[in-house]
Amino acid sequence: MRILRGGSAVAVAALALGLVVAPSASATVSSATTVEELPFAVDSSNQAAWWNPLDVVGETTLFAFNAPAAQAARHEVHLASRSADGAWTEGCLRASAQTACVTFVDDNGHNQPSIVVDGDGIIHAFVSMHNEQWNYFRSDTAGDVRTMVDRTSTMPDLDVDITYPVTARGADGDAWVLVRTGTDADGAREGVLYRYDRTAGAWARETTIAAAKGYSFYPDDLEVSPDGRVHVLWEWGPFPADPARHLGSYAVYDPATGSLTDAAGTTLVAPITPATAGSVVWRPFVPGESIRSYTPAVQSAKLALDGSALAGVAYRFVEADRSAYDAHFARWDGSGWVDEKVLDTAALGDGVATSAAVDVTRAGTTTRLYTVVTAQVCGEVRSRAVVAERDDAASSWTFAGIGESGLGQQRLRVQTRSTDDADIAYLSAPAAAPARLARAVVPRDAAVGPATSLSTLVADLRDDPGGVNVALGATATASSSLRSDTGPSLAVDGVCSDASRWISAAGDSTPWISVDFAAAALHEVRVRSGYSADTGSAAVLRSFDVQVHTAAGWTSIGSIAGNTQRLVSIPATGVVADGVRLLISDPSASTTDVARVFEIEAIAVD
Repeated sequence: MRILRGGSAVAVAALALGLVVAPSASATVSSATTVEELPFAVDSSNQAAWWNPLDVVGETTLFAFNAPAAQAARHEVHLASRSADGAWTEGCLRASAQTACVTFVDDNGHNQPSIVVDGDGIIHAFVSMHNEQWNYFRSDTAGDVRTMVDRTSTMPDLDVDITYPVTARGADGDAWVLVRTGTDADGAREGVLYRYDRTAGAWARETTIAAAKGYSFYPDDLEVSPDGRVHVLWEWGPFPADPARHLGSYAVYDPATGSLTDAAGTTLVAPITPATAGSVVWRPFVPGESIRSYTPAVQSAKLALDGSALAGVAYRFVEADRSAYDAHFARWDGSGWVDEKVLDTAALGDGVATSAAVDVTRAGTTTRLYTVVTAQVCGEVRSRAVVAERDDAASSWTFAGIGESGLGQQRLRVQTRSTDDADIAYLSAPAAAPARLARAVVPRDAAVGPATSLSTLVADLRDDPGGVNVALGATATASSSLRSDTGPSLAVDGVCSDASRWISAAGDSTPWISVDFAAAALHEVRVRSGYSADTGSAAVLRSFDVQVHTAAGWTSIGSIAGNTQRLVSIPATGVVADGVRLLISDPSASTTDVARVFEIEAIAVD
């Protein structure tokens, strides 16, 4: 998160230039927060945790995003600016003026853009680099996203492989970028800082922040405080790379002296290593953790400043032998690092996690931690952006949802607007059909809201329609089962996961499953089917008849043909029944044509 103080009037005015697109409709989420979907096509590869795809200058917002390309498995990179009057302007990256939009290979989590606007309004973009040489673009006209052209040849270290660019603007208007360099011949991948001098109009290598043989540097965040010092946040991983990282670290670089200090202000020897003494590491190893352990581990972190001091670090951490990452907040209290778990996924039930998205902001007397909460719901992942807020006078965090819940993972980045301290959130929904990108405004003149509990947010994510399920734990029989661990009892055990499904045998072209329970008046029958790895509809039950058993025998209450939904609800209109069965005429549209049923629920009349 960057708190941007001011920005020249020239730069702000320049950002208003460009082709005007009619403002999108804004949806009011609460009395304070508004969410606006961008009116542009977005690619499903628009997702990362480390990136900085937005900048805010005055009342103008700039978003960078991956957009669909004509070729499969490739994308273009587009920039969009929103002026104070709500008008959007869009442009793409080009090799030179008037040429076609450049395309890049899809590589989720790596080939995503980071941008920064310097004090003259010139837009800088670093894009699509996964251990490869620079891809750098710059606007020819201040503030105009339609004039972004390739300026890679002007970068230093053109023979160096680059990954994970994170950006910041200094109080003097100079631009900064922190990257991981691929010095693989030395058995290390280092953290290197570069600076764009507005006076010289050129980028130059500033310093190597951290490097150690056998280790890989993972940039997390970069902020420049009003006093000109550069605050650097990163994680360590084993060389050459690993999805699980460790030893979350923080240091401050002073360009005036060329020196590095830790959180306590102690001068450090450069480059920093994992063994550097002092108050660098905010997340040390815990028992059972090593540089190569998959759990416990850190993944993704962001920092916030309070003036020129560190306000705190938001990050994700997974405990030993767990798969779900929790959201933590760490701060320096003057003598040591203080850590707290803000979002405990284990306390929220099975299948709840955070996605690789976290940010933190600070303004006035409040701190806000942003993340994305996910829940597994019968083979589907549903997610929603969440903000936790705490005032200095309070002892606990309050929670609120931001934007709408949706299928698949979401990603975010947040920046505080200097004019009113409102948070501007970049909300990417790459798994939506089609992928979407939204801009949320979370004002600071009132507490975020409506405030709610995390358990309520998770219940909303699960979208449980409620009711008493009289089929839960009932006796179930079926025509066949694929294996001994895919028997019919799994369709009535109340567990909605891939490991708990009835799956019919291959070759059983018309399978059936029957459930017996105590007689009850039924409101509806719900059938949940599919497979989490299938993001489409091929694995759901295709065509089937739903029957209930009454005193008169079996009777149909609904026939489904050509189904594409994971959840099908069939009204039962109060009929008294002691059994439900599915007679399946078309198990699925998948290559392995079997029935896959998570749960059969017989919901009693209230």
